[in-house]
Amino acid sequence: MEHNYGGQSDAAPHLASSDIGNRRHQIFPTLSEDQFDVLLSYGERRRFAAGDVLFHQGDRHIPMFVIISGAIEVERGSALGSTKIGRHGPGMFTGEMGSLAGRAAVATARVVEDSELIVISEDALRTLVISEAALSETIVRAYILRRVAYMSDQTGGVLVFGARNSQQTLILRHFLSRNGQPAAYFDTEADPDAPGLMDRFGIAVDDIPAVVTPGGQVLRQPSLRELADGIGISPDGLDGRLFDVVVVGAGPAGLAAAVYAASEGLSVAVLDAKAPGGQAGASSKIENYFGFPTGVSGQALAGRGLSQARKFGAEVAVPVKVSALNCDSPEFDIGIDSGERLRARSIVIASGARYRKPDLPGLERFEGKGVYYSASFMEANFCANEEVVIVGGGNSAGQAAVFLSAHAKHVHIVVRSGGLAASMSRYLIQRIEASPRITLHTHKQIVELRGNDRLESICWQTSGGEAREAPARHLFLFLGAEPSTAWLGDCVALDDKHFVLTGPDVPADKWPLARPRHFLETSHPRIFAVGDVRSGSIKRVAAAVGEGSAAVASLHQALASDFS
Repeated sequence: MEHNYGGQSDAAPHLASSDIGNRRHQIFPTLSEDQFDVLLSYGERRRFAAGDVLFHQGDRHIPMFVIISGAIEVERGSALGSTKIGRHGPGMFTGEMGSLAGRAAVATARVVEDSELIVISEDALRTLVISEAALSETIVRAYILRRVAYMSDQTGGVLVFGARNSQQTLILRHFLSRNGQPAAYFDTEADPDAPGLMDRFGIAVDDIPAVVTPGGQVLRQPSLRELADGIGISPDGLDGRLFDVVVVGAGPAGLAAAVYAASEGLSVAVLDAKAPGGQAGASSKIENYFGFPTGVSGQALAGRGLSQARKFGAEVAVPVKVSALNCDSPEFDIGIDSGERLRARSIVIASGARYRKPDLPGLERFEGKGVYYSASFMEANFCANEEVVIVGGGNSAGQAAVFLSAHAKHVHIVVRSGGLAASMSRYLIQRIEASPRITLHTHKQIVELRGNDRLESICWQTSGGEAREAPARHLFLFLGAEPSTAWLGDCVALDDKHFVLTGPDVPADKWPLARPRHFLETSHPRIFAVGDVRSGSIKRVAAAVGEGSAAVASLHQALASDFS
């Protein structure tokens, strides 16, 4: 079972668990009177009576409350019950990282003693965290740590009912995990609590996968946008807005562009169809990224980038898929899958690339039922003590092999070439060579998948043409990248593999202006491309971050010259 739930509690065990308990003074810091003076310049004093509710769980666009005198109590709930997080007194404040973005409150705050509070609006809070460096450090650190704490607390999250061998269930669980939303998962085929709870919420087997929000709303086979709307993490107010920069894609390149653009005063929107982090966000550990000698998970890196972008005021909107781009007018018109439209003075294409699907008969039938394109803790639980097969020779395949070898009985890496040296970092090759639980199979390729309701075996073929069948219930595919550029239409020039051409690679007859194009600028002025989607890019996280930040400097110059 992968859930933990209960009823009312007078303790606060979840925010004081062993992994974060020693940082409680940073999660719930006490501000000084001098800091109150600073805060008062951004808000107003107000009195509240015992019993007043400051905000409910699920409310959006709520202010920050700072306690001058009195006390408030904070409580988180799910459809199964509620848990008191704690009682907070003078010098403490409300909120977490989602507060800066106007997302749904993750708890309910109630005044328990007559109190005097400083009330700071959402807009004023954003101004505060940019303008007041010392105070901002205290507030933002607390907000980030609170979000981490909430992520580990399933009692206050959503309830997911699904089946292990269901691709749609896996998609929903990945979405919640990648977006930092705690969820209690109930396997309808194996969990003894599932039938009773399904009856309680009126969920039928045909409704699976189903999600119950903290407020008790039942979402039956929801899309990602329906799920995001239901739990309050989707964006609102995008329709018709004009931004200086719209970044399409929230991977490392896109988030870096957002951080640098927003920190320099530009209005920024970041649109991503799934979650912050891109492909890198699914990496169990990145060990060759500058400044992290012991490594950092892709999700942790993405979370830090997201926090930085929102700190500077960028609107990071998930899940939002760009469906169309009209580039015929000076202000670009961008259509998204919800039917909303927004406008941009400039665009940064950071939509990345997805793993290529091999030409295998019946592949889609086994997706989520033994065939996977990422190796997170979720998939690791699926293949605990079983043998797994990984296809691919790049860094993503290497990271997955090392990570899964700690959970699986044995990991088999299959490559068509004669080795890994040409495509994988040396430190990963050394890890693979040193592990007795990883075997490399060269000059082989998968030619057939077999199974009934789920994957049961594979057939692989050697370079000599010999084929043999091997049992395999878990196959991970990390093959070459296909760029996500279909949404661009005819707006920019692409290479023969549909990656975006930039700078000197753009044909001279495709450039319409007298001024020279910038290095990361496409064939259309004020549209830039960064990261994996760009033709000729280096497929490394550090390179993507560098391109995202470098594009902003050029973008500033392009805006100044083209709109002067």
